[in-house]
Amino acid sequence: MVPIKYQVVGEEEYAFRLEIDSSGEYAVHTGTYTTQKPRSGNLTAQQTADLMAAITALKIPQPHPMPAGANAFESKLVIGEGNDAIVYPFWEGAIEEDAKLRTLVRLLEVI
Repeated sequence: MVPIKYQVVGEEEYAFRLEIDSSGEYAVHTGTYTTQKPRSGNLTAQQTADLMAAITALKIPQPHPMPAGANAFESKLVIGEGNDAIVYPFWEGAIEEDAKLRTLVRLLEVI
């Protein structure tokens, strides 16, 4: 498994952060104005296979900057680690514009 970090920041202090390490262990942090306890676990073999297929299909993501004046959630996806990491910031509308990105994000959101 390739390490992944996915973070969404939105309105009213909403935050979602998912971190997956190279062994498939994950930690999910969610919160709003009421804090929720982080949860953790291990990816199943199917989840690992699906995520790796989605990452391979996405390749090097195309930039999706937030349009000027937009009031939307901002996200950041980091695939890999160290010098090999791909850091990919995008806005929520990009998920509807880019099917390969949408596939990967939806897989991450259901963990």
